[in-house]
Amino acid sequence: MKATRLLLVLLPLVIVVAGIVWRVVVEQDTTQDWEMRKLRFQQAAARAEPLIRAIDAYTSATGYPPVALSDISPAYLEKLPATGLQECSTFEYRSLAHKQGSIVWYDLGSRQGQPWSGQNRYNEGDPDHAILVFTLDAQEKITGALIERLPKDREAEAFESTRWKAGGNRISMALALPDTYRLQGMPRDVFESLLGLPDGSRVVHGAAWELRINCPTGLLNHDTFIYWPTQKYPQHLYGGSTEPIGQWVYVHSQ
Repeated sequence: MKATRLLLVLLPLVIVVAGIVWRVVVEQDTTQDWEMRKLRFQQAAARAEPLIRAIDAYTSATGYPPVALSDISPAYLEKLPATGLQECSTFEYRSLAHKQGSIVWYDLGSRQGQPWSGQNRYNEGDPDHAILVFTLDAQEKITGALIERLPKDREAEAFESTRWKAGGNRISMALALPDTYRLQGMPRDVFESLLGLPDGSRVVHGAAWELRINCPTGLLNHDTFIYWPTQKYPQHLYGGSTEPIGQWVYVHSQ
């Protein structure tokens, strides 16, 4: 009887200890697997150096990046290199010249503590203020307009440029802008004449081209290895978090 009770007491303890040991072993294996994977991608990045130099040479000679890798071979590079990775053996390239652009934003004033509706895509400005965000293309024309942190139940008010520049009821006037003007394609000098200079701006996509290795680790995994000539990468890219590896960045899919 005592032996049975002792077994009942010890069994849960044994299960807990076994679980801890299993977790430690799994975590060690996972860490070791990632370190080995990272080393292989460092080696792939080294193999890409002649390719990167050829793309840079083409861009310097022509004034714009190649449309495809076939544009640089064989004139700038006799043979395109392989990645050296068995499961993802080729470098993929695409021009991003058409995607280069920026955002500008205007402070719309305080929400007065009111809750806001919708998603918060941009963190610019005072978090207690609403902002109007324009996305611009490489020619600095508007490609999109969005009001961030918009208070609930606000109604549009007729837009007046003079009142706007004086800091009038910008939140309500911003709601009327799409019905007052055709914003899509509007050049920067035009909207600045109406709204004044933006309160802030930043580059959204400064890279002219991208080199990548698509390297999924499973059916639902979309990890990828990215190189931009600017070597300036965001913390989140293509739906995943980024981890620098040399001059490249590894995107861990979410």
